[in-house]
Amino acid sequence: MNRAFLPLVFAALALAEGTAPATTPAPAKTGAPVSERERIYNETIAPIMEKSCVGCHNAKKSKGRFRADSLAGLTKGGEDAGEGIAWGKPKESSVYLLAAANRSEKLAMPPKKSDKPALTPAELEILKNWIETSK
Repeated sequence: MNRAFLPLVFAALALAEGTAPATTPAPAKTGAPVSERERIYNETIAPIMEKSCVGCHNAKKSKGRFRADSLAGLTKGGEDAGEGIAWGKPKESSVYLLAAANRSEKLAMPPKKSDKPALTPAELEILKNWIETSK
């Protein structure tokens, strides 16, 4: 074997055994930063909506033209109850008011005839606090 190739052979063996100099991988790209409002929606509010609202208020079946399957849909509201979320004002936000209504009331959500559970007092408090503090 030609001696000129020996350094190349040793370099190849060193690389194969993982003794090559370490390099730092580039950080993964995650897209646009998420606001605190969006983070809380994704982690806390969306699962509550999924459990009680999304079955009737989604992309394929948006009763009352209301969508509970996105932050934009919640904020916009539907055709009957007005603005979904008035940031900083839960008592002016139809999402909160209808979820907090007694289930025997006409516009209460989910309605009494629904097989979906109403929001618990703890979930209502989470929703209310999120609307109040996410300005």
